[in-house]
Amino acid sequence: MNKVPTLICLPDNRLLEIDSNETILDALLKGDIAHISVCGGKANCSTCRIMVLDGIKNCSPPTSIEQALAKKLDFPFHVRLACQTKLSNSATIRRLVLDEGDIDLIDHQLTTGAINTERNVALLMANIRGATNFDEVNFPYDIVYVMGRYFSQMQKIIEKYGGTISNVMGRKMLVAFGLKEFDVSAAERATWAALEMFKSVQELNTLLNQMRYRPLNLSMGIHSGSVVFVPLVAAQSTLLTPLGEVAAIVNLLESANKLKGTQLLVSQDVYQVIKNQARVGNQIILKEKETTLQAYEILAMQGTPPIIEDVEVVPRRQRLLTFVKKFAGSWLKSS
Repeated sequence: MNKVPTLICLPDNRLLEIDSNETILDALLKGDIAHISVCGGKANCSTCRIMVLDGIKNCSPPTSIEQALAKKLDFPFHVRLACQTKLSNSATIRRLVLDEGDIDLIDHQLTTGAINTERNVALLMANIRGATNFDEVNFPYDIVYVMGRYFSQMQKIIEKYGGTISNVMGRKMLVAFGLKEFDVSAAERATWAALEMFKSVQELNTLLNQMRYRPLNLSMGIHSGSVVFVPLVAAQSTLLTPLGEVAAIVNLLESANKLKGTQLLVSQDVYQVIKNQARVGNQIILKEKETTLQAYEILAMQGTPPIIEDVEVVPRRQRLLTFVKKFAGSWLKSS
């Protein structure tokens, strides 16, 4: 007599019998475990996802529809859809979607097409220094104008080099290069972008001087490695916060500029990628608790900039005409 396969289900701590012809979802529901399946078990969502803790070899191969969804969400091999998985022998699973909050998170993942787990990226931290009371001594309109222009210019440069602004914290900006698809040039592109950002701020400082305001000083650090990104707001797929050692080190590099009198410091990992192109200033040893870090001051880069995306420049006349057309209606109504 063939032994009936059993299914251990966590966190419910239940032991269920499961027929080889039924899916794990069917077995859970038959056992009065209210496992969530928003689409009704048709693999049109991923709310029935489970983690196979033991017995992955006893699971049926993923169906074509499950393979497509798993690829979109970047599932590891041991995360399966309960509605598509059958067992040839016993297994232990953990249910991953337990309440409405989990459903909201999965809805976000399906919308953005990424689960945002671990990525190999180059992180750039940019911070405006030297004008600590900028928002206290300037008129509100001037603050909006200057900072709006700053962020607009920075975004154009970042996008040109294939970067993504993952988070903005006051005057600090965190940028990821290689977030969509990592390649060895991510660190190189981050460095070129940083140097171009310096030039853009110098141009902005010319305007500030005309307005009788103190100049903005930009401080940046760059490090690369494996980073876990966590979405902060479900409705904004690009608003991500990085976790892990890489995020801590890039913050340490940027902060060290103030103490060392530098503007752009990169880690040893970044330097190894760009050393044949970079003009290096000071070499610095940084210590933070038990961490010792070799940092390099980058003054310039040689060669051709690795531009990923050319930002289209709209002629000034066309921009003015577009602006007039956009607001002409409101002017006529107010007159």
